Order: sequence, then C-alpha cells, then structure tokens
Amino acid sequence: MSLPCWRMVWLCLAAAVLVAPPNRRAMAAKVTVITPRQTVAVEEATVDADGLWVSPADLTRIHGLVLKPEGVCLDELCIPLSRKPEDAVSAVRDGRTLVNLTALARQLQQPVVVDADAGVWSLGAIPPLERARLDHATAPDFTLRDRQGKEVRLADFRGKKVLLLTWASWCQCKQDLVGWQKVYEELRDKNFEIVAAAQDSDGEAAAGPSYDRAKATFTTLIDPEHTVSSLYQMVNVPCGVWIDEQGTIVRPAEVAYSKDVALLSIKVGGDKYVAALRDWVTHGAQSAYAIPRNELRERLTPKSETAALADANFKLAVYFHQQQDQQRADKYFAAAQQLMPDDWNYHRQQWSFTPKTALTRWMEKYRALGDKEYYEPLKLDPAPK
Repeated sequence: MSLPCWRMVWLCLAAAVLVAPPNRRAMAAKVTVITPRQTVAVEEATVDADGLWVSPADLTRIHGLVLKPEGVCLDELCIPLSRKPEDAVSAVRDGRTLVNLTALARQLQQPVVVDADAGVWSLGAIPPLERARLDHATAPDFTLRDRQGKEVRLADFRGKKVLLLTWASWCQCKQDLVGWQKVYEELRDKNFEIVAAAQDSDGEAAAGPSYDRAKATFTTLIDPEHTVSSLYQMVNVPCGVWIDEQGTIVRPAEVAYSKDVALLSIKVGGDKYVAALRDWVTHGAQSAYAIPRNELRERLTPKSETAALADANFKLAVYFHQQQDQQRADKYFAAAQQLMPDDWNYHRQQWSFTPKTALTRWMEKYRALGDKEYYEPLKLDPAPK
C-alpha cells in the first residue's frame, strides 16, 4: 500500500534529523548573529566542532526561515535540503530540536565569517532567496529606526511610489539633502515619498545635523549597519532606487543627485535624473523611464560569491566598531576592502573614523582610478514602449 505524499515527505525529512550523540566539546553560549538585514542576539546557542546550533525559533528570528518537511521555507518559497544523513542540518539533543546554522549555510551556499573568540557569526545573503526575489524585481523589505527611535519598514509605504535614497555624513552629498527637500515639496502630493537612509555607522550623531540643516520633512532614517546598501548592492553614495506602489523595483540602484554636480572630473546629471523621476511619479508604469521587465532582469543580478563574502566581513567590521573594538573592526574592514576594492562605501566608512586623513585617502584612491568611473554613468535614455 502506497503512503500518502505528505507522509513520504515527512519520512524523508526524518532521515535528515538525527539524534546526536553526546559531544563533549559542545558548549552552551550567548552569541551574536549578523545577517544583511539585522543583528540578532541568541541567548541560548550551542557551539561545537560541527558548527553553531540554534533553536527553530531562533532560525526564524535570524533568517525569517521555517524548517519544514519540504526544506527551509520563507512564506510560500521552500528551498529543498539534502536528505543525506551526513548533511543533516537538524538534530535532537537533550530532548530539544536544534538547527545547525553552519551546516545550513553550506547547503544554501551562504558565506559565513566567524569571530569565535568574540562569539559573533556574520552570515551573507542566501543565493536561492536572492534569485527568487530578483526574478520578480521585489524590493527587499527592511526595518530601520527613524530619528525618534521609531521602527519604520519599507513595506509601510506600499500604495505609494518611493524614491529610496542613501547618503552619508562622510560624503559631500549630505549637502544635497536640501535639494531633495525641494523635490519632495514639489512631488509629495502625488502619492510619492522619499525614504532616505543615512549610511552612517556612528548613527544619529553623525547623520542628524545634515537632516536638520535640510529641514527635511521626508522620511529620515538612520542606517548604522548599512542595511540598505547591502540589500540593494550599493557601492557608493548617494544612490537611489525607484519602487512602485506594489513594492516592485522600477529602477535599481544608480547615482542620485537632485541637481547637476561637478566635482573634480566627476560630473553627474542630477537635473536629468530628477526630470526622469518627475515623469515616473506622474505617469507611473507608462513613464519612458520605467525600465522594461526584460531589461530589469539583466540589471538585477545576485551578489557574486566574492561580493557576498565581502559584505559579511564588512558587517563584522561595523559591528566591532560599534562595540569600540577598533582592532577587530580594522581587521574585517581590511578583508572587505581586499575582496571588493571598488566598493567605496567599505573604504569611506572606515576612513570617516579618522577625519584628518579621510580626504587625503579619498584623493589617493580617486586618482588611482585612471580611466575608471567614480560613479557608474546614468542610463536615462527613455525606454521604447
């Protein structure tokens, strides 16, 4: 007699859930887990030679994932896992089911950077989830705090067109917030919002004064862990992403100034960018500047393995800086910069901690560009309809 499908799937999963033998090297610990979206403190983890073990509830807190017979699932999307016993990501220990985050990361091709002495694990993007999201041009959601400490989600703005804008106190673009305030005053009554996220590891103290000078009335967020840059693959500031009322990306990350800019040999057509933005806010999907879906798929590509590993190192660097452990922070800043030497955010955020030398270091790196562009040129030719 054949078994029902659900029963067969459950038996297959059971083969991957082992009752682990006693491990004398296992150690209960409080650890910190960093992902591209957030930093999570895990009060009761287990660390052993096989990896980092957490409860299913902590797996969900960290990744939003749920372990099911089908694999690990995010809402309706499930990623199948190997059924080989040696690949098991779950075990029963002392009557508790635990999930091995390290083993799971291997199966998901997710980079892991560990500072074991400090008890910190930094986990990079999960490629299968990234591919699924990019295939649908879904804007990754995130939660950040505004200047009053209130949590704000990108999803809060569903039903509006959004310009997601990044900037930083260590960039001259902080002066351009005044220009963006003028743009906002012009367009805010057209079901439009600017959501600005300051990429500043020193938080409100670094970013707040620039928001104040601009008298900003658009949404002003502080992003000390560079969550937005990480999720949207931004390597410089300022960057803008257009997101429609359904939470779909219309234009991916590109340099975003509110007016034309000329600095040394850097020239950016901000006037043209705002004209295109104005057209999209007015005409929506019919705008000539809304990128067609087939072209959007070409522009929206998952992080490379190198980029994902660099991001995991950078997250560790920022974490240790905020813990005032600059020696460890510098180690991971250096690793991120070596892996992704063209990511200006990785360099400039670290340089900002020593402002007396920051400009000199920027000039040295800028002059070394040669024929390379500091900003990738804007591609604002109207799309054929």
